[in-house]
Amino acid sequence: MKWISAIIVFTLGIGAFAQDEGRETAQRVVDAANLYKAGNVAGSTKAFEELYQAHPHNPDVLSWLGFLYLNGDRAQDAVPLLEAASSERPKDLEVLINLGNAYLKVGNDDKALVEYRQVADMRPRMFEAWYNIGNIYLHEKNYTQAVDAYNRAITLRSDDPYIYNNMGVAYDSNHQYEQASIYFERASNLKPDNRTFARNAGLALLRARKTDTAIQYLQRANQLDGSDSSVALALGDAYSKVGKRADALNLYESLKTTEPDNATLWYNLGVLRAQKGDSDGAIAAYEHAAQLNPNDLDTLNNLGLLQYQKGKYQDARTSFDRLRGLNPGSKETLMNLTAADVKLGDYPAAIQIWKQMLHEQPGQISVRISLANAEWITGNFEGARADYATVLSTDRSNPDAQNGLGLYELKRNKLDEAAGHFRAAIQTAPTFVPAYNNLAITLERLNQRPQAIKLLEKAVQIDPHNKEAQSNLARMKSAG
Repeated sequence: MKWISAIIVFTLGIGAFAQDEGRETAQRVVDAANLYKAGNVAGSTKAFEELYQAHPHNPDVLSWLGFLYLNGDRAQDAVPLLEAASSERPKDLEVLINLGNAYLKVGNDDKALVEYRQVADMRPRMFEAWYNIGNIYLHEKNYTQAVDAYNRAITLRSDDPYIYNNMGVAYDSNHQYEQASIYFERASNLKPDNRTFARNAGLALLRARKTDTAIQYLQRANQLDGSDSSVALALGDAYSKVGKRADALNLYESLKTTEPDNATLWYNLGVLRAQKGDSDGAIAAYEHAAQLNPNDLDTLNNLGLLQYQKGKYQDARTSFDRLRGLNPGSKETLMNLTAADVKLGDYPAAIQIWKQMLHEQPGQISVRISLANAEWITGNFEGARADYATVLSTDRSNPDAQNGLGLYELKRNKLDEAAGHFRAAIQTAPTFVPAYNNLAITLERLNQRPQAIKLLEKAVQIDPHNKEAQSNLARMKSAG
């Protein structure tokens, strides 16, 4: 959040001169001051510098030259002059305020606070003192004191947007987002052409979870200055949260050329393109985001999933393998990696991962089933049988394990035992088509083809697209 510290500028008056300084000197002071008021700052500064050489203790000369140095970014030079003027006129409010400003500019907050406090004690209804006191406390991260000072300033000048903005910063810095958003909104509404006020309001409203209202101020800030990517990204995020995905996507697409190295932008583009159904565009966005931020877990995960869905299994395996290196304890990542391995026919790689997972957590039934299925496919029938049996020792109703043991018995030509396992699988999972198909083959071998055909018809009814069941059904029917 940005806060704004203002230097209060005073048009200084002319004090009384000692008699020995004469009317001519007094007139020179007036003339030098008039040069400033006419806009000739350089001429006024030169004139007061000449006066200072001749009258180094004159409070008007000290005040004016200190004031001019202060506003000419020469605060270091202004400090001794304003200190001397303060010694000459210890109750001059303008001198005290400008001395406080000079201290503030050179980084001496403690001395500045003393000056402002003195002004506030002398004139409690002086807005500038309370405002600057608030700024010092805000800079020192003393948010409670800052709020108190700004409240005093607000009672004296309720239409000043800068107070409301800085009050918002104090609340926001103290994680009081609801209160912060209220004051930022007031600041922006009082001065709608100020980008900082609109930006602060929009971001605070997002933190306060007032997304709809936040959009109004973020749009205002973005219209005032479209080069602030943080505002544009926040606006796009807000659009997404309220379901305005098309607006979010259009906004992010417009930022591609100006923010080519912004990983967050490209990640969000990937999300929105994927939601739109543009999987190729989403993959390209995620790939770019991954190049910019190679260690982002969400980017790699989403990229791998899309690559897998598009049939780019080697690319998916690469993405998931990188993700595993960054987050080795993620079960989801390991399962996705093994899924890609299986699609590539690399069962040994998948088996190695599944065994590692089971070594760490032996009770993962789904992992053990996957391992057993892979062992069966790679010809390790005894290993598969052992893992299927391990599953059934804790989950008797598991259809995959029953079906797997049925296949083991069928391979050994123990048809009755095989049929028992397949029937158990169907009983616990009536839509488990592989068990119907395998039981039908077993019954065919037991010379019970009519019963087998009925099972296959049921299987095709459950899953009309199951090619294995369709093929066996057609074969058995054609055999009579």
